[in-house]
Amino acid sequence: MQIRTRLTLQFTGIVALISLLAHLSIYFFAFQYRKNQFTERLADKAITTAELLLKVDQITPELLNIYNQYNKDILHKECIAVFNYRNEEVYSSNKFIHFNPDWTLLNEVRAYKEISWQEGEFEIVGVVYTTKNNRFVVLAGGIDIWGNQNLLYIRNILFTSYIIILLVVMIAGWIFSGRALKPIKAIISEVNTISATNLSTRLDEGNRKDELARLSSTFNGMLDRLENAFRLQKSFVANASHELKNPLTIIRSQIELSLLRERSPEEYRKTLQSVLEDMKNLASISDRLMQLTQLSADDLRIQFEPVRLDDLMWELTTECSQKHPEAVIKFAPELPDDADTLIVQGDKHLLHLAILNLIENGLKFSNPPAVELTLKVTASGIVIQIMDKGIGIQKDDLKNIFQPFYRGNNTSSVSGHGIGLSIVQRIVTLHGMKIDVNSTPGKGTTFTVSIPRS
Repeated sequence: MQIRTRLTLQFTGIVALISLLAHLSIYFFAFQYRKNQFTERLADKAITTAELLLKVDQITPELLNIYNQYNKDILHKECIAVFNYRNEEVYSSNKFIHFNPDWTLLNEVRAYKEISWQEGEFEIVGVVYTTKNNRFVVLAGGIDIWGNQNLLYIRNILFTSYIIILLVVMIAGWIFSGRALKPIKAIISEVNTISATNLSTRLDEGNRKDELARLSSTFNGMLDRLENAFRLQKSFVANASHELKNPLTIIRSQIELSLLRERSPEEYRKTLQSVLEDMKNLASISDRLMQLTQLSADDLRIQFEPVRLDDLMWELTTECSQKHPEAVIKFAPELPDDADTLIVQGDKHLLHLAILNLIENGLKFSNPPAVELTLKVTASGIVIQIMDKGIGIQKDDLKNIFQPFYRGNNTSSVSGHGIGLSIVQRIVTLHGMKIDVNSTPGKGTTFTVSIPRS
């Protein structure tokens, strides 16, 4: 079901319910008013008849009947009956209609002074009329033809007006829901024109105040992220192709040169060694690309476990010292009294990979290769720093160093692919940590990894 149809039906249903309650209330109060008016009228007739019959000596029952025949205020099938204290009928205004109440009903009238009830079409009121020598019960009954006709007329008017209101509300709801959804249709039309070739297109945000403006703003924010993701993906593919193409081109050239003429075994050995180095370089690029792809996957699942950071840092110090014996690697931790504060929840393999990349990055850009590692506990958490005294990073490059394949302008003399820091940032983000970089060209770079207590 379309939203416009659903809104129209919901709006019509709400108004129909409110209108129904209003019409029923009007009919109920009209019904109660007619009933009360007719009851008061019957009670007045009963009292008037009793006073004429019992107080005026000149009025006899026969004379009172004659008077009632010419009374223009007589009710349809009106009957007024008077009963004495022995519950004997002493007067009846209609010889064709008789009330035959039992003694319990007459005693109930005497007890409550006035009661009313209905017998079929007849509405009857019983009142007590007291004289010096007797307590009479007067019953007055009749059919309210005029009141019932008016009530029927009111009911027909209410029913007709209810149907008309429903039709008007349904038409108005359809029109207004269409007007309300018109901006949404415009948004849908604009969104349908956006594709991968024109991601720079943005939706009109209107007055920037209502919900539809916020919806357009949300779409525009999503388009900003998509455009950025497409741009990064395009750049990533181009850079990856370039990085993979270089070693493949070199390998191909060396093989083609070796095949141009016969060469000595020593020359073939040198060529194969060169090809092997290029193959290792190619394998290194492929491994890092695979790592970055896996870390960027939406369904990546990290196996969190307790990791003691000082032990991890000692392991990395030993590993890098053995791998780079010419390098100087210093680790100066500030150990707290409670060693448990150094334990964090994380994936040990990924944390090892991230810090290893930072250490090797510092060694690579230092001459001679040297890094200094620190570990300390602060009020907000744990801080790890990797410092080198290498070539540093230029200010314009700092904002882009975590982008895949990005390399600073002063790194052309150092081999590398620009993938390591992207891997580091992704691992840090996955663990809810934060990484900052502070660098001065020609003096060195410091990477700071902040790990919150939580």
